Formats: sequence, C-alpha cells, structure tokens
Amino acid sequence: MVKVAIPVTDGKVSGPGEAETVKIFEVAGEPKLLEEYPNPALKAMAARGAHMLKSALDRGVQVFIVAEMGPPGVRLIQGKAKAYIANEGTPVEEALKLLNEGKLQEIVKPTHDHPRTH
Repeated sequence: MVKVAIPVTDGKVSGPGEAETVKIFEVAGEPKLLEEYPNPALKAMAARGAHMLKSALDRGVQVFIVAEMGPPGVRLIQGKAKAYIANEGTPVEEALKLLNEGKLQEIVKPTHDHPRTH
C-alpha cells in the first residue's frame, strides 16, 4: 500500500504552497481517500509549500503529486518520498490514474528557483 498526498483546490491538483486542502489517498488498486485536511501552508509566512509537504510526511506519505515544487520542498522530501508533477488544474482522479499508468514525470529538481510571491 502506498500513501499519496495531493495539494488540492476545487478538486484539482495545485501547488503545495497555494492549495486549499491536502488529500491523502491509499493507492493499492483503486485509490481510496484516507484523509483530507486544511493546507497548513496557508498560515505559513515563508517556504509555505514545505509546511504542506512536512504535514503529509508526518502522516506517512511516500508519494506526492503536485503542480510545482520549489527548492525547500525538494530538499525536504529528498530521501523520504517521491514527487511527481501534474499540470495545475488536472482533476485529482485523473492525476491518480496518470500516476498509476506511470505517465507522470518525477520531480528531481525544483520546478522554479525563486521564492513564490502569494
């Protein structure tokens, strides 16, 4: 069983620092929603995405599907979890299907270098 976390806004994949909620799925065959909670990044002042990623790591997540990831996020999950990129606005169900089919690209370096302004 693999636990997958996705930052979500309006049922679609978002960035870890911007999403309204975090959804955690168990993926073994059909994805099953285990938990959904407000994104802690929305209350953070800096490295917002890292707060979302840490909250999911603390819940045993091994895989992330995100729309983007900056340097702090990449450093945080290194050696702890894998992250895959989905186009922002991809419906959650579609992103999970693409992951299952091996069609998402793994994030090995930041998708943006500069801090995001929100």
